[in-house]
Amino acid sequence: MPYLKRLIAPLVALVAVITGLSLVHSNYDTLAKGSEADVAYFTKHLPEAGVVLVEPNYGEFYHPDPTIQGDSSGEQLYDSLDELARIYDIKDTQMVQFERKGEMIPNLYVFVNGLDEEIRLASAPRS
Repeated sequence: MPYLKRLIAPLVALVAVITGLSLVHSNYDTLAKGSEADVAYFTKHLPEAGVVLVEPNYGEFYHPDPTIQGDSSGEQLYDSLDELARIYDIKDTQMVQFERKGEMIPNLYVFVNGLDEEIRLASAPRS
């Protein structure tokens, strides 16, 4: 009987460790990305229309802490252009601002020609 107790305790610990590691592994992408509060902007891709909309993180504009304020100039939205240039051929950009709940909110419209040929070929369905 004492032999059985010595065997069960390490097995229970091993099962607990394996379970914990599998949970961490299955949620790795979520954990690695961080929260949406840490993201400065979001992109909405509409390649069929030839436009990518870049919006700021609204959480910074409506944060309860008055020391945290969004960038109403929209300059940080231009940071998205490097990332977008890897996917699209950028033709033009247009910064627009609108008022929402008393705050001026910038949006960047990025006009694109479409997917790069290399990306188009890589994502094409294979027959």
